[in-house]
Amino acid sequence: MKNKFRTWIPMLLIVLFGITLYLVEFSSYSSNELAKYNHGYGTFDMKAYDVEQVNQVLSNMEPKGFSVYRQYFVCDYLFILTFGALQLYLLYIAYAFVKSKKIKGILYVIPVIRGIFDLVENTLLLIVLQRFPGDINSLVKVASLATQGKLWCIRIWCVVFLAGVVGLMYSRRKGTRK
Repeated sequence: MKNKFRTWIPMLLIVLFGITLYLVEFSSYSSNELAKYNHGYGTFDMKAYDVEQVNQVLSNMEPKGFSVYRQYFVCDYLFILTFGALQLYLLYIAYAFVKSKKIKGILYVIPVIRGIFDLVENTLLLIVLQRFPGDINSLVKVASLATQGKLWCIRIWCVVFLAGVVGLMYSRRKGTRK
């Protein structure tokens, strides 16, 4: 039973990640679809932005774009969960050679914090869409900080993951020499 679990969980995780990635990048609710309604800008969530830029993009966005953007967020909330689960699983595999639960726990905090930043970012940007053209300045400023925090967590995770892969290869190589 344990082997079936170990086989199906990663496959299910990859399939769910693939589905949610498709939804946010290629579906009729994707960032690519949204770009059709806001002069090619797409979404705010993977780039630097400020209040002036958000006001400009939203002011020039076609009305249908607001509906697409709201639907995009539904897909992106699902993506946040599957991406986080995949990040955790990949760290679990990459750091299989590490025995310390404390070290692993510290490493697992990175994708959790990334997910929290992402949730804050999405929620605030969704509120911005609801309130626009009203006062959105403080919401955009905090959302932008959350976006930058998320992007830094992704960068840190990539470095940590690659270090884990190197460590795993080294530990396996060292184990075969004995």
